[in-house]
Amino acid sequence: MASPNKQQKRAHRAKAKAKQNRTQRAVAPKPDAFAGDDSRIDLESVDLTELFVQMRTAGEISQQALCAVFLAHPLLALVLEQEGEEEATDFILAALIEYRQWATDSDDEAAALAWIESPQFQADYVAASHALANAPD
Repeated sequence: MASPNKQQKRAHRAKAKAKQNRTQRAVAPKPDAFAGDDSRIDLESVDLTELFVQMRTAGEISQQALCAVFLAHPLLALVLEQEGEEEATDFILAALIEYRQWATDSDDEAAALAWIESPQFQADYVAASHALANAPD
């Protein structure tokens, strides 16, 4: 686990990125993130609504199921492959913050971050990660 200072820096970057993404999406609609000549995904224009709906449905079962749906989404593997571990970590934090704000219909980033940093969420996230890593293909 990263040091508290590093976690705080990552969380700050993720909050700033989530806010920037929300602002940009509100200002002008973007073309499809997977379209165009470039084979790389445009993280600025990715619409996560479909993923968020799946996460909310899974969350009705359990928070661990919610985490499993999030971690199993192919977009995360693509982000990790194209952007590297640090950018993927920032994307994950930003996406989880954005999900929590979307799910609770709130712009309170501190509350969303507190949810992500809660011991229960951390335990469920790690358990979902281990379950996916150990799942047969």
